[in-house]
Amino acid sequence: MKRPSDRSEAEHTRDTLFRCLANGHQRYLLGYVHERSSSGVAKSDLATWHAATIHEKALIEVTDSEHERARTELHHKHLPMLEEAGLIECDEQGSVTTTDHPAFEDSSIVDAVTDSETVHDESLDALFDALADSRRRTVLSVLGQQYHPISLETLARDVAARESNTPERDVPQDHVQRVLVRLTHVHLPLLGDTGLVDYDTEANLVSYEGHPDLRVQWLESSVEDVMDSVGSADPETTDVQTLEGTEIIVSHGQSLCEEANEELFMLFSTTGLLEEGCFARIEDALDRGVDVYLGSRDPVVRETVRERAPEVVLWEPQLDWLNLSSDTETVGRLVFADRDAIMLGTVGEKRSGGSYDEKAIVGKGADNGLVTLMGQLLGSRIDHLDSQTEDVLTQLSL
Repeated sequence: MKRPSDRSEAEHTRDTLFRCLANGHQRYLLGYVHERSSSGVAKSDLATWHAATIHEKALIEVTDSEHERARTELHHKHLPMLEEAGLIECDEQGSVTTTDHPAFEDSSIVDAVTDSETVHDESLDALFDALADSRRRTVLSVLGQQYHPISLETLARDVAARESNTPERDVPQDHVQRVLVRLTHVHLPLLGDTGLVDYDTEANLVSYEGHPDLRVQWLESSVEDVMDSVGSADPETTDVQTLEGTEIIVSHGQSLCEEANEELFMLFSTTGLLEEGCFARIEDALDRGVDVYLGSRDPVVRETVRERAPEVVLWEPQLDWLNLSSDTETVGRLVFADRDAIMLGTVGEKRSGGSYDEKAIVGKGADNGLVTLMGQLLGSRIDHLDSQTEDVLTQLSL
């Protein structure tokens, strides 16, 4: 578990990373160096390439004055920022290479800096600029786990509690008020302008809208924060891992939705488990051409999904397989992506605030025991869903 000082340092590192990525020229520059990092890129050659990119001309057509201006811009602006963020390093011979920064292990970030067709997309500038502040990331994390729009004061209290790692009831009201003021005048207007949230200033209600390129893991302060919430077993030697707590379970489920390329099979026992962030990722998956299936016994869940995402194949499970024991513990969430990664979550007693005690088991990979088991259990039934009419789907024994 991280100490507050460790967490602040990790959040600052994330702020710096996203601040660098919020500039299209720096994204393209970083991608160019990363793809040539094995041999390194001479600063002079980098300046020529940068000038050619800015002026949209061939390398051989770059003039001496254009090269000099590009070299000066690299020296005083782009390279220092990338170096400060720990993304690149420059040796004494003037060669530039990328480092072993964890960002390069994230395929979505690598795509953002190497895809020549989208690297200069202004929507990416706005997205990464919005993420370059730990409080805004916390706001998005909170809103992504809500089902309905929430009041501004509720949001401020939740954000304050998470930032101080304190139960909501213990957060002083004056601190909540300070957070509320900053949200109102600084963070929510920016998030609203980028389309990440909807902020109704008259009703003082805020809801999550999302972005097709936003990834759940980007809202964590570091990779270690995610792993702190996962069972202590070594993922290299453990077939199935355990997650505890609603926040990490919601994040992992939404990540699976983001990773799906062909098929997404889900089950939710109640509307209280189908968050706005999940809806946004279901809609993004549909836009990518993913086949999405969702089952629930709750008619409110089915009707809500039908209204929000009519392309989703809906059904009502008939078998009583959701009840696991006499302890009132039931399957609450199931997310199965591309028959290659799964999360099976249980809900226990409902707390006074309306949330549940939640645990989940997760597995990934064709050879994973849990994935294999659930694939055998659900595979043929998923295949059968495509050929059913809506009336038949409501009677399907699954």
